[in-house]
Amino acid sequence: MRLLFQRAFGPLFATQFCGAFNDNLFKSAFMLMVAFEGRSVGGLSPGLMVNAVAAVFILPFLLFSVTAGECADKWDKARMTRLIKLLEVALMAFGAWALMAHQAGAMLVVVFLLGCHSTFFGPIKFALLPQHLPDHQWSLGNGWIELGTFAAILLGTNLGGLLMAWGEPGRGGVALAVLAVALAGYGFSRHIPAAPAPDPGLSLSRNPLREAWRQLRVAAADRTLLAAMLGNSWFWCFGSVFLTQFPAYTRDTLGGTETVVTLLWTGLALAVGTGSLLSGLCGQGRWRWAGVSVGGAGMTLAACDLAGAQGAVAVAGSRDAGAFLHSLSGLHVLADTVLVGLFAGAYIVPLYSLIQSRTAASERARILGTTNFLNALFMVGAALWAMALLSRGLTIPQLFFATGVLNAVVLAALVLGSPLLLQGLWPGAGRQ
Repeated sequence: MRLLFQRAFGPLFATQFCGAFNDNLFKSAFMLMVAFEGRSVGGLSPGLMVNAVAAVFILPFLLFSVTAGECADKWDKARMTRLIKLLEVALMAFGAWALMAHQAGAMLVVVFLLGCHSTFFGPIKFALLPQHLPDHQWSLGNGWIELGTFAAILLGTNLGGLLMAWGEPGRGGVALAVLAVALAGYGFSRHIPAAPAPDPGLSLSRNPLREAWRQLRVAAADRTLLAAMLGNSWFWCFGSVFLTQFPAYTRDTLGGTETVVTLLWTGLALAVGTGSLLSGLCGQGRWRWAGVSVGGAGMTLAACDLAGAQGAVAVAGSRDAGAFLHSLSGLHVLADTVLVGLFAGAYIVPLYSLIQSRTAASERARILGTTNFLNALFMVGAALWAMALLSRGLTIPQLFFATGVLNAVVLAALVLGSPLLLQGLWPGAGRQ
């Protein structure tokens, strides 16, 4: 906890928490407005609109992640953060108006711009951390960042649902909340210490795709760095499969109501955050990189066990969260969901630390920006993977099993590419 009260880290943690909270609070409110009020843009059905909101938020990561990394290497990251947060205040003022005026088109624009906000802040937070903390604290700092991110996602999403259920007063509560949190985020950002640009003479590329390819070639010269980048992107692919399928899985397989979906999402998010912090605490000695192998193996085992944890398929909508928790199959499903999250959190933190430690300070943000670009591509790949298997007649539990098996294949490839990921598991392991 002491790290949170240090000026070198506390303001950064609070700033990123506010940003992630706001993104999810606004998106949640918008999706519920679409789903329950039938709001649409361009005549899209509510079902398509919900998917459009998610796609519009991800789009900036594909378009601007590489440029965001270049900007973070070219300019002072603390000043960039303050500028981004100031723009967020203006954006949330516009978003609050759009929400109160029921302007779905304007809200969709706000979601896209929130995606831009997150895209440009993403490489800053992970490249700024090594500038302010000694290297032995990088794992702990990354663990806290991941915990804060997933806690913010959970709280923002759930608060959006609670407030929108109150009708017009709740809508006003969302509007006030997003503006107040944006102002708080800007206030915290003003306390982030200066982070001078490592490469102020850098020229921004005109072709981000070409720059992304160049960064990947740079990473390919260091197999461990390339493995860390690809392993990081696989985390988002893996997680996206489960998060996206939980609503249909709950309804059609578990026979649960919306409260069960919320329970599973909550368990997964809290577990990822907890696993991330535990990994950060354990990742400061000889176990520094072993979390990738241990966490990856646990992800496979928990995902494969989850595939059969539900028992017999229940009647749709027959169990609320209370009934679900009073059944052995329900507890089994929840336990496996939590284990997936805990192991995934243990897996991702060392990968961020590896990327930070294997890159030169002058190009660290660009490598992280390229990683975020790959993350977005892998998340699109997760959607295509799920669609392909489900369209061939596989059930969602079978999809979970297939994803767990694929995770084992990916983990084996990462370890073969970088034996360093085995370091600490037994004497002599991980030597390259």
